[in-house]
Order: sequence, then structure tokens, then C-alpha cells
Amino acid sequence: MVKTRMHKWIGLAFLLSFFFLGAAHAQGVCYVSTKNSRLARDQRDDQRLRCLKQKKAQISVAQCLNIAASMEYSTNAEEARLVCLYDLRPTLKECFTISKSMEYPDTGDEARWECLRRFNKTITTAQCQRIARSMSYPPNAQRANQYCAQELQ
Repeated sequence: MVKTRMHKWIGLAFLLSFFFLGAAHAQGVCYVSTKNSRLARDQRDDQRLRCLKQKKAQISVAQCLNIAASMEYSTNAEEARLVCLYDLRPTLKECFTISKSMEYPDTGDEARWECLRRFNKTITTAQCQRIARSMSYPPNAQRANQYCAQELQ
């Protein structure tokens, strides 16, 4: 009888933990509630960024970008996307996705340059030229076009 009760409690504990873990997963990695929170926006963003930096070895680029999108201040979101770019070592396609998601021209061009440099051995001329055309600043676009013509051949 004692064993039966213990098995029921263990089973109930397992179900509850599964439910709560599932609920946390549904909210997303590094989720910080904006409701019922006594934290200010910048404090919530700080929590998200701290969590992102702690879990960067365990998350995908898509999860990283979701965390960045959850930031309440655009500068914090941009910083999170740079973590995705530099710390997660994305694939070529993911690198392009990160560069497209950048909000500010400076960091967008920085991300595009990083993609060009990181994948200069595997990128095609057409891909390189597409990135060059997407540069926000004309001097960067011109320099990237030269890079595509000279460095990839």
C-alpha cells in the first residue's frame, strides 16, 4: 500500500514536471514575463541577454533570433543578434538571415561583412554580389563588390 502511494506521487510529480517544462518550452528559451513582473524594461532585457549568453552553447540560431526579437529595446535586440552572429557560429544561410534581421545600418553592414569574411572560401560570386548589393552604405557596397570580384576568384 505504501509503495502504491509512493508510485502515485512519483507519477504525479513526473506529470507535473513534464507539464511545467512543456509550458516553459512553449514560452521559449530565456522567456521573461512582461506581465506580473516588477522589473523595468531594461532589467527584463538584461535578464534575457544574460540568459542568452549563458545558454548560447545549447541553443540554435533560430532560438537566438527569437530571444533577440523578444527584447523590448532595439539596441538590446541588436546586441543579442550580434551574439547570434559571433558566438553561435551560424551556417552561411543562417549568417544571411542574421544580417537581414539587423535593424541598424551599421550593424547590418558589419554582419554582412562578417558573412563575407567567414565564408569567403565557400560563397559563390552570385551570393557575394547579392550581399554586396544589400549593404546599407554605398561605400560598403562598392568595397564589397570589389571584394567579390577580387577575393573570390
